[in-house]
Amino acid sequence: MTMLGGDQPQFAEAAKKVYDAKLKEQLEREHFGKVIAVEPESGDYVLGKTYGEVDRACRERFGAKPVHIFRVGGGAVKIGGTFRDRVS
Repeated sequence: MTMLGGDQPQFAEAAKKVYDAKLKEQLEREHFGKVIAVEPESGDYVLGKTYGEVDRACRERFGAKPVHIFRVGGGAVKIGGTFRDRVS
């Protein structure tokens, strides 16, 4: 899922590039399966066990700034009773 302000595919791709280049190796080794939100401009991120946990942390850390939310290592994130797949 992406909380967006602009072009969705470009935003998600920018977040994925940050993840792949700087975060993937370590996070998949240490936090596989957790939920992550990436703010692609700064490269900053938050982790949590659930979408709700990450959503609250994002609001505290990023305010209304858009983030891209997905699961470390891929897979679906449960959001309000539905599933949305990670953008690949």
